[in-house]
Amino acid sequence: MFDTTLFQRKADVRGIYPNQINEELAWFTGKYLAATVNETTGSKGSKILVGRDGRLSSPNLYAALCAGINAGGGVALPCGLATTDMIQWGTGKRLHGAIAGAMVTASHNPPEYNGIKMVILNEKTGGLDIIRPCDGIAKNFAADSGDADAPATVGAAFPGSASMKLHEQFTAAACELAPGLSKDSGKIILDPGNGVGGVFIPLLRDALKKVGSKVEVGAVAEPIDGRFPTRPSNPGLPGAVKLLQEAVLAQGAKFGAAFDGDADRVFLVDEWGQFVPGSSLLAALADGEVKAALKRGVKQPVAIFSAVASWLVVETIRAAGGVPAASRVGQDALKVALINTGAVFGGESSAHYNFPASYCLDSGLFALMTFWQQLLDSGKSTSELIGSLNPWPASGEINVRIESNDWKSVSAGLIKMLQERYSKPEENSYVFTLDGVGVFHPRKPEFKTVDDIFTIDKKNDPTGATYRLIAPGYTPDWWFNVRASNNEPLVRLNVEAQSSADVTARTYQLISTVQQFCKEHGAVGVVQDWGNMRG
Repeated sequence: MFDTTLFQRKADVRGIYPNQINEELAWFTGKYLAATVNETTGSKGSKILVGRDGRLSSPNLYAALCAGINAGGGVALPCGLATTDMIQWGTGKRLHGAIAGAMVTASHNPPEYNGIKMVILNEKTGGLDIIRPCDGIAKNFAADSGDADAPATVGAAFPGSASMKLHEQFTAAACELAPGLSKDSGKIILDPGNGVGGVFIPLLRDALKKVGSKVEVGAVAEPIDGRFPTRPSNPGLPGAVKLLQEAVLAQGAKFGAAFDGDADRVFLVDEWGQFVPGSSLLAALADGEVKAALKRGVKQPVAIFSAVASWLVVETIRAAGGVPAASRVGQDALKVALINTGAVFGGESSAHYNFPASYCLDSGLFALMTFWQQLLDSGKSTSELIGSLNPWPASGEINVRIESNDWKSVSAGLIKMLQERYSKPEENSYVFTLDGVGVFHPRKPEFKTVDDIFTIDKKNDPTGATYRLIAPGYTPDWWFNVRASNNEPLVRLNVEAQSSADVTARTYQLISTVQQFCKEHGAVGVVQDWGNMRG
């Protein structure tokens, strides 16, 4: 048996193999996915693109998923090893008639985890919708009252021919975002971290040769290995990309790029080996995309960012001539915001970057190529381009583990307490509840309420629960956000201010507040990740 509660998750099916997620769960997920897609499209035999990452458990789960799709009335299009954004892009392109996509991956999680991400093409909006397990999958699971006979034939986990060429077409599409590479030279270093991003590195080398580029693409941790022996599959963890940093310095590269386990996220290292925070790359990409949109004649182009990203992103979008908008954290919310506002770009500080060209979902390679062209256009080095944006001092994301039998209640109580405390007049702050609790200091006479700063798009998001447009004219001296994880006993803290001293003092004060609240409610708050606060 498997952990049926995984069907109640909001973003994807994910858990530890084989206790929570196993071949049986993958088979049933495929069956109910096919039913969901058929119901949505109103047709039978919907084609579903299927890929997998390099985890040791992925081949078996992938085969079971394909079999379940075929048994459930769909048609699996098996792609084998692929990045998540390859599957998303192929679905958006309707490659070989695909209307939906499924990817076997646990993204940035440790090797013992695995999961299944699912999307469907929304032909009305042109974007991809995330298929949430808690919706269609859970509904079809609960309604399944068929007999227990095993289907006689469920199909193979291999394509009928070798002509799909998904990997090559995807890489070529990404390279089209950086036409200046045909005249570029020098060296870059890629770090897929032994993840499935290794599949496109040789293809990228070939693509650059075809256009006459003299760029040398080096790599560390290139072989795909589901044990992730070189570094964690999450390159955003402190110290995770040390090998990449050393290689960039030793080989004189222009920059290095590190991908997570399924390569839909990317972090940069500049030519000095300095790690580029996700918010800084987010601001740089937003700057370039807003300016490009203005040149195309787009009036007041919108760029989306997640609610915990740096205020630097707001200032950069404003300076570029765009309209900044904050969304709830998570690809489901950010994608909706991007489509509803007609935004030219969106992203999260966790290194998810969304483009209309990737059907409004995140792509690590598209982000890399977009930045590369921006770098060429600027004539600057990576450190000069990023540094010119004037990053704010920030704590980075700090995770505090709540050790309690009822951690959800403790987390909810903590957030409620912070909301009430900072709503008091003497705190002179705005309280923003789009995601967890955000506190912005100080108040200003021209903005009487928080809704005057974070305004509601009454036409497309009348409740303001998914995203908010940010009015011009307000910049805080400092702000922080505290939000609870949906699936882990963690609260996540982000603090930012215009001075480093203010960040340090307020971050430790906030950590102490969290730990004291936990103590008062029979729990223990243990700092698990210190963000930027400790080397």
